[in-house]
Amino acid sequence: MISFGRVSRIFDLILNAGGALAAFLIILVMVMVCLKVFARYVLGYGFIGIDQISGTLLLYMTFLGAGWVLKKEQHITIDILYSALGAGARRWADIVTSVLCAAVCLVLVVFGTLEVVGSWQRGVLIAAEIEMSRALNLAVIPIGFLLLFLQFLRRVHVRLCSAAPGSGD
Repeated sequence: MISFGRVSRIFDLILNAGGALAAFLIILVMVMVCLKVFARYVLGYGFIGIDQISGTLLLYMTFLGAGWVLKKEQHITIDILYSALGAGARRWADIVTSVLCAAVCLVLVVFGTLEVVGSWQRGVLIAAEIEMSRALNLAVIPIGFLLLFLQFLRRVHVRLCSAAPGSGD
């Protein structure tokens, strides 16, 4: 039987890989845009599709890195309200918001997956400088929301365990 600790370590590796890939993609986008600007203004010609590819990579960067950011507890909070709460109230606020966010993420995983599959089956292409499959553009959305969903569930688990009797609260 696989232990929760082992599954958690594997999931951490996946989130860390997503964060590292997101960091690589932002550097790649920066290099591509700099090359495009250099080519246009120094060499007198531009590269076709750089803006389109950059937009797709920014989408991938966002969704691959979101779970990693949540794992690091670096997502946005309303600090003025959150910091006014006591430790117990903050923990329960984290639990409630994490459950709600997990539910929203699950809905987006389901409907995002349906849209990706539908786009793939219909062969929908994005009409732009470079024709590319819409499914390829959209595929990272349900993947990213699945990672966020699982991380929100893990966050709930951690907060509930810290509120358990004998945990010091």
